[in-house]
Amino acid sequence: MQIQEKAKRILQQPVCDSCLGRQFAQLLSGYTNSERGHLLRTLIAMSMDKEEAALDVDLSNLAGFNFHKLELREKPEKKKCAVCEDIFPNLGKIADKVAKEAKKYEFSTFLVGTKLSFDLISREENMWERVGIDYCEPIKAELNRELGKLVEKKAKAAYHSRPDINFIVNLPEGSVKAELNPLFIYGEYQKLVRGIPQTKWPSKKYKTSIEEIMAKPFMLVTKGSGHKLHGHGREDIDARCLGWRPFVLEILEPKKRKMNLAALTKKVGKGIKIRDLRLSNIEEVRRIKEERAEKSYRATVVCENISKKYLTKLSALVGPIKQKTPERVLHRRADKFRSRELKSLKTKFKNNKHFELLVRCEAGLYVKELISGDNGRTVPSVSSMLGQACVCKELDVMEIHNAKVKRK
Repeated sequence: MQIQEKAKRILQQPVCDSCLGRQFAQLLSGYTNSERGHLLRTLIAMSMDKEEAALDVDLSNLAGFNFHKLELREKPEKKKCAVCEDIFPNLGKIADKVAKEAKKYEFSTFLVGTKLSFDLISREENMWERVGIDYCEPIKAELNRELGKLVEKKAKAAYHSRPDINFIVNLPEGSVKAELNPLFIYGEYQKLVRGIPQTKWPSKKYKTSIEEIMAKPFMLVTKGSGHKLHGHGREDIDARCLGWRPFVLEILEPKKRKMNLAALTKKVGKGIKIRDLRLSNIEEVRRIKEERAEKSYRATVVCENISKKYLTKLSALVGPIKQKTPERVLHRRADKFRSRELKSLKTKFKNNKHFELLVRCEAGLYVKELISGDNGRTVPSVSSMLGQACVCKELDVMEIHNAKVKRK
């Protein structure tokens, strides 16, 4: 079907400039669909006027025509658009609704999405059946784009592919719903006390967690609905983390996003310290979860009877350690064998029943079981090397090596 014939067929029913121009969206670059429709409507009217034959335009080659030199006619009184039912002519009013809703939140970037009624989608598809889809653009794409432009001016925020907030507009009624995207904050923490889990415990055994202590001041500032802590690994509940562990704190549905990160660093509760806060993103969460860093531990070991000289036997432990899933975590992890490298080991004699163990190991090595042997599930072990039962009394994470996520 020729472009002229196609345009005439569209104009057999009342359509607005946007719905007319959208059927030729792949032609005439540099124009909005509304401008494109206005020009096409005028050219069709002129080509049908036999008294103005000199203005008969070859509509099959619209790209070569200088529209800017064309004096456009006054459009006749328009009826309601048979496709959008005048959504486009009234898009400014819908943008006002979005801007009003936007005042409830704090954000710098946004996206606009639309949910179209079945009738609206059907009317567009009916047009496609009549005239084809050779050069068209879907109505949803145009609505999202043009509404986004209007909201950008009214809300004084940037239309962005990775927004702080999404505005979902139901059309044609124009109701607006805001969807707040999470706020991600990168940092590093120390856990200076024992007996606190990293995240909220499913039972009431522990009153609080690192996550809850850390998130409290951020929740007060952002007025979020919830939070999640994404840590670079985790230490045992009864272990301290004296090294700095990277994390990303995720605040769900934050109504406020502006905050003084340096001030918030000082407001975290006792027992937890944080540093190096900055804004982050979901990609960094994934990197933190996937990255495997070597760790250094300090363990206080209780044994039956030991001498300083006898401890030198433990140097033979350096190398591969074979471990089966520890008995203490079998209820939540698959029972399987793994091999992890013990990189280095040092000992410090305290008395004949106590000594200190300093180890550096590959991520995933269970240090408590390295000491106890876990009833033969870890081979070799401190207990097997010394020929006596040894138990880890206290454990501290001293350093997480090369774990600092690169900043963009």
